[in-house]
Amino acid sequence: MSVVVTKAREEIKNIIINATKKAMADGSLQTAELTDFTIEVPANRDHGDYAVNAAMVWSRLFRCAPRMIAEAIIKKADFEGSYIEKAEIAGPGFINLFLSKKYYADIVLDVEQKGEDYGKSDYGKGERVLVEFVSANPTGPMHIGNARGGALGDCLAAVMSAAGYYTEREFYINDAGNQINKFGLSLDLRYLQLYKDGIEMPEDSYHGEDIINHAKAFAKIHGDSFVEKTELERRKALVEFALPQNIEGLERDLLKYRIKYDTWFKESTLHNNGEAKRIVELLKESGYTYTQEDALWFKATEFGCDKDFVLVRANGVPTYVVPDIAYHYNKLVTRKFDKAIDILGADHHGYVPRLKAALTALGVDANRLDVVLMQMVRLVRDGEVIKASKRSGKAITLVTLLDEVPIDAARFFFNLREPNSHFDFDLDLAVNESN
Repeated sequence: MSVVVTKAREEIKNIIINATKKAMADGSLQTAELTDFTIEVPANRDHGDYAVNAAMVWSRLFRCAPRMIAEAIIKKADFEGSYIEKAEIAGPGFINLFLSKKYYADIVLDVEQKGEDYGKSDYGKGERVLVEFVSANPTGPMHIGNARGGALGDCLAAVMSAAGYYTEREFYINDAGNQINKFGLSLDLRYLQLYKDGIEMPEDSYHGEDIINHAKAFAKIHGDSFVEKTELERRKALVEFALPQNIEGLERDLLKYRIKYDTWFKESTLHNNGEAKRIVELLKESGYTYTQEDALWFKATEFGCDKDFVLVRANGVPTYVVPDIAYHYNKLVTRKFDKAIDILGADHHGYVPRLKAALTALGVDANRLDVVLMQMVRLVRDGEVIKASKRSGKAITLVTLLDEVPIDAARFFFNLREPNSHFDFDLDLAVNESN
């Protein structure tokens, strides 16, 4: 916080207390032991730059109507030499204060003197915070839906760093699970189509041009040598070929968006190093699991959730929530971050309580995890919504957006609304406002 802002708040507190003591001294108010009061910024700027609720809080102390207390305080208040120009009484007894020109002049001087350090503080006292955001499936290019989370997460991390927190940015790479299986299937079929007739793409597979390009590039190197190999061998080779290129593309696109991560954390790491398996054992040891129809369940209802959930299916395969629990345990326990912040889509609202319940069962304070839920974005041009689908390959990519809209304008517009509000990104408005 600026020293000028801090000084202004201290002045307000002292002026109110000193004026009240003067009013008690001359009998305008009876003698009483003063308690704390609040200084806040009103939502409506017509109500002043600051509002003080002292008269409301002290009504019982003085056995007097708040408005009469406020009048007595203002009558004795001395604003000379301070940042306060005038005071008004509003409603039942709020004291609204208006800042002087001297305040704004000193703010400008403070900005000039501190330069890029203006506004920085040690509020966070070095507390370690990990901000995870975007974390898009690496099955294709970065699309417009990720742009909002990118702007939000990066700005949040920057603000927390400026406030004295040790902040790291992390991208969680979902390189295991159903989406990667579907990615492998799509690549496999596109590869086979180059050499065989009658190969159809399932409706729920990935139909994008990028999948076709990966298959052609793979074929250019290996020819038809993988056609007669097993499906498992072929898909494994195709994914190992295409996935690193996609991840490099995500990093390149995000750098263009001025987002640089400290860590790119792969989900596969949790499986390869045994952390996912270990988390299941720890949950068993916690006493909050049970077996039903050969599946392992977690007693989420004991932590306020509406129903229990499966950790390991009857076939022995863990559900998606197991690596997620392991990942957050890794953040808060293994890597010892004091706090973890996730920027997630609003469709994760039911997932958050389950994740926090599991962490609590593992002895982790769930309050150390903050989740910001973010609504979807629609792209609008000429008053019409532009329809897109990542699966069909018609999604609007982040790079396409940035080719039209300057980076600063894009980031500004994405942070213009509360994350939990639906947002129509007006391309015409963004371009016009940035010219």
